[in-house]
Amino acid sequence: MSTLKLKMVLLFCLVSMTCMSQKCKNSKKMHRRAQKHFVEEKIEKATKPKPMFSKFSQAGSSTFVRSTNNYYLGFVLAREFGRRIDIMDDNPLVIQFKNDSIITLYPNRSVLGKFSLPVTIEVNRPFYKVSRKQLELFALQPILHVKVYFTSDKVSEEKRGVDDLGTFFDYEILNKNFQSNCINTANCILQL
Repeated sequence: MSTLKLKMVLLFCLVSMTCMSQKCKNSKKMHRRAQKHFVEEKIEKATKPKPMFSKFSQAGSSTFVRSTNNYYLGFVLAREFGRRIDIMDDNPLVIQFKNDSIITLYPNRSVLGKFSLPVTIEVNRPFYKVSRKQLELFALQPILHVKVYFTSDKVSEEKRGVDDLGTFFDYEILNKNFQSNCINTANCILQL
């Protein structure tokens, strides 16, 4: 067996043992929220949301959802004192992993931003379709960088970036625990 294959097998065993030792429970609250979003699909499992990043007055958390035929990354972006943004079905989420792999995910449908109490906090809750292969990457690699693309003409230029894919917020994930949160939840949704 080659050294690379041996390392991959050992890494998979380590991740599997870590996941087996943690509590992987179906989150009833996320299950209900996902089922409300996916009226046309039967939701089987949903993980509890875990923080992905926190930057000044913005924070993101993620969860994984499994329907009968698909996997989804549920994402919550909360912004304090922000202008309303919408995440349309052509606004991607670009994620860079520690091994320099990059994946681009698209929401299953457009989601308009909503203000919640207190009224100064704006929340977006899109669900991005994830293939099993992408989910396995989440289960093995820490996340280092996230770009959230959105639609809005009201966000000031110094708070956003623009490239070929559109307008985005850019988040570097420095907290080691946040980098690894998706590893645990992805492993849970694979085994639940």
